[in-house]
Amino acid sequence: MVNFNQLLNTSTTPFSKEIIEALEKVAKIETLPKGSLLVKEGQIAHRLYFLEKGTARTYYYHNAKDITSWIYKENMPFTAWYSFLDKKSSFENVEVLEASTIISFTKEDLEALYRQHPSFNHYGRKMAEQQLSYLDAFYKGYLFMTAKERYDLLLATFPDVTQRVNLGHIASLLGISQETLSRIRAKK
Repeated sequence: MVNFNQLLNTSTTPFSKEIIEALEKVAKIETLPKGSLLVKEGQIAHRLYFLEKGTARTYYYHNAKDITSWIYKENMPFTAWYSFLDKKSSFENVEVLEASTIISFTKEDLEALYRQHPSFNHYGRKMAEQQLSYLDAFYKGYLFMTAKERYDLLLATFPDVTQRVNLGHIASLLGISQETLSRIRAKK
């Protein structure tokens, strides 16, 4: 049984029984092995994902190089956002980094729930605002940070990232080489 209040991070305003039942009807629950691709470049992302257990990342290729754009942990919403929101082909891939349990919803199911349950609509808006605020603050601050400061910020939001995610993916996310990441980690 999925704890939707925990999964969808609603500790301050728990969902009603009716919303939980509606979520249970439309949720797709999957257990996936490490390396599974949820969205491939060129596809349209039809689902919004939440990790009940595991980690995932979004990445793209630039000059034939694999570039990690974000790393996700439990209870974080993720997808190829541009593709999911605009129903356009994705320019990135979404990959599971560990054996993971994933709960997902289609955009159409979410829209129907928003219409049927005003409090869920409120949740959806707050979730989107929280994601936008987090990304805006992270990337604007990120532009002016040293490599060490970027690494420290990542650790502040995801303390066990180095035990769960390939160091090459972490270095790519931080925009540094693996050698630089190793030097930063050695000084800690």
